[in-house]
Amino acid sequence: MLNKLIIIGAGGHCRSVLSAAKLMQTWEDYKVIDFNSSKQNEQIMGCKVLPFNKISELNGKNIDFFIAVGDNILRKSIFKKISNLKCNFVNIHHPNALIDSHSKIGIGNYFGQFSNIGACANMGNFNIINSFGNIEHEVKIGNFNHLAPSSTICGRSELKNGVFIGSKAVVIEKIKIAENTIIGAGSVVLKSVNEANKKLVGIPARIL
Repeated sequence: MLNKLIIIGAGGHCRSVLSAAKLMQTWEDYKVIDFNSSKQNEQIMGCKVLPFNKISELNGKNIDFFIAVGDNILRKSIFKKISNLKCNFVNIHHPNALIDSHSKIGIGNYFGQFSNIGACANMGNFNIINSFGNIEHEVKIGNFNHLAPSSTICGRSELKNGVFIGSKAVVIEKIKIAENTIIGAGSVVLKSVNEANKKLVGIPARIL
């Protein structure tokens, strides 16, 4: 018997996650948890939407969970709120995502359409790799990071935790990015970012 999937978060990212999950054909039933649900009989892509206070009633055997929230800080906060429930978190990947068999992947990660995880990459938990996101060989990625569509992390670079990489931004090889760094869309990072909580934009990327 297939498991049921509970998707936490009813925003835009939920649609991408739900679409990929259905294509995986791993679950027999899907439900969405919304923090602000006030509508009766609300549905997203044919799936019933339930209020957040119902989450404790849904935990149990044969039930998997996924946090579908794009904001890194909020995603981490939600995980902390429900960590006491001992939920079984799963990875969700679009069937067209390429994940090398020699890579190491944690839990709660999302891999969008045509994303690429290269050889010997090492990834933690609750990361988002959006459509056409490219993580090359031996890249290390921590937890609660978000790579926007068509962003690229070149070989042997490292992202700590809570990093956001904008659409079409590039981090060249052997670069280290400190925690909670924000890289603007289209930027090119040529030097390591050693201080946390910085914002960078431009070609080459500079701290604002």
